[in-house]
Amino acid sequence: MSEGFDQVIAYHQRTKHQPQAMAPGPGGLDWSNQPDPFRSYEAATQIMLKRQGFFPPAREGSGEETQNELIRHSPLNMESLSQLFFESLAISGQKSLANSRWSLRVNPSSGNLHPTECYLIAGPVAALPPGVYHYAPKSHALELLAKMEEESWQALHLPGGTLLLVFSSIYWRESWKYGERAFRYSMLDVGHALAAVAVAAHCLGWQASLEDDPGTEDLTKLLGLEEQSRFSHYDLEEEHADVLLAIFTDGRRHQLSLHSSHLSQLKLQREPVRANILSLQHVPWTWIDLVSEAAKKPPTSYVYSASFSSPGTGRAQTDLASIYSRLLRLRRSAQVMDGRSSMPLPSFFAILRAAMPSAPPFGLLPWKPCVHPVIFVHRVEGLEKGLYIWLRDATQKEELKAAMLEDFVWERPSRTPQDLELYLLAQGDSRLAAKETSCRQDIASDGCFAAAMLSQFEEPLQKYGPWYYSRLFWECGMIGQAFYLAGEAAGFQGCGIGCFFDDIVHRMLGLSGWKYQDMYHFTSGRALPDPRLIDLPAYD
Repeated sequence: MSEGFDQVIAYHQRTKHQPQAMAPGPGGLDWSNQPDPFRSYEAATQIMLKRQGFFPPAREGSGEETQNELIRHSPLNMESLSQLFFESLAISGQKSLANSRWSLRVNPSSGNLHPTECYLIAGPVAALPPGVYHYAPKSHALELLAKMEEESWQALHLPGGTLLLVFSSIYWRESWKYGERAFRYSMLDVGHALAAVAVAAHCLGWQASLEDDPGTEDLTKLLGLEEQSRFSHYDLEEEHADVLLAIFTDGRRHQLSLHSSHLSQLKLQREPVRANILSLQHVPWTWIDLVSEAAKKPPTSYVYSASFSSPGTGRAQTDLASIYSRLLRLRRSAQVMDGRSSMPLPSFFAILRAAMPSAPPFGLLPWKPCVHPVIFVHRVEGLEKGLYIWLRDATQKEELKAAMLEDFVWERPSRTPQDLELYLLAQGDSRLAAKETSCRQDIASDGCFAAAMLSQFEEPLQKYGPWYYSRLFWECGMIGQAFYLAGEAAGFQGCGIGCFFDDIVHRMLGLSGWKYQDMYHFTSGRALPDPRLIDLPAYD
């Protein structure tokens, strides 16, 4: 075992909530010092993007056929580039209550705190010069951070029209509210953002691919995040590079392997920009720094032998793009569930299918599935109430079965489609168990179903290294995003639940040791509106 592995295990254990003792946190919220949810770069050249999604706003007298036209492959230009960001990472609306006003985004975030930032590295795109850009959702604009010699971009020999996106995290935005557990939530948010971008790309007829061979330091240098002169509070508002995503816009499928040596070939000229100050005061959380250091990824070469699966390209996926393209900006996180509504069985199966390894968001992941939702079924028509498990990789069934309670029945419901590996573990009312394991929150028992995302843990960390810890959270966040979107498509709402009692879930399932860990919770049902809130347009 490496020191980094031990550090990850120690962090994960110490940040588990227990009924008698929650994970270390701030103990209260200093609202006067809440971090700015928007990163911006002073003195940066801003290139404004078009504030329009896949469909223009409905106009009086417009025909229904205009709104229902299917999304097909879009050529790469400034309009489609604007749509990619507008439908994945932009502001989706604003809420007002009394004298308070806040923004919502297309990609959800724990506590609406948004630690995730996105950067674009691109060759020439219409009026966009080659360079490194920061995406600024507050203004829906690209901020130029570094100019790039076009010849060095061409030397990468990428397919025509390829875009590179790099995601980073600002832990302070999360730790202000959640303390030590903030690293977990930041990584879940990266997963949600990855899925949001992948689905938006799919709606444009583009392909998203996670490029995981470059190391953390390679991405840090590419973005210039190591330049302390750029930040007023570098140590306390530091951005941590997470992952590189390639977007192929030519309508073809590609398998690419970008290495550290490729990225170092890019010849960049940094702009004299400075990051905005997020907070005047900061609270350090040593264990977040320790786990972040332990989870840094070294450069690798073909670290994953082959992709587990790729998204389909048939009629079903085209229809899915048509459905999703209309609701990406409408997705909202439920605050309260009605506790009465039932979910039709086809809708339940559709929500599960949206998180299958072959579904569009997950085609970008180059590893075999690690996460299998344990599902508390409360009110799904045609399905017995009880505790279920959905295997996203059927080959892991016997291993999971051997690790869990012997008296689980492992029965396949009679109406389950062949492509879904859904098993009943125990029949009965699971509402109390869902509520108790989710920090006693009513929302987990008042939905139609709730899920605890059980992940392989020790084995992948030993196989790849402690840096894989982040990727387990990414996969969970992507499943949550898929549940959100498929639920909205079926007329239901979802809510990610970051507060849960990890070890109580493990004991409930008969699990011990570090082979499997509960990483994230989610609930889906019919949300109740808050009449006190006023909805406002995303952009004034």
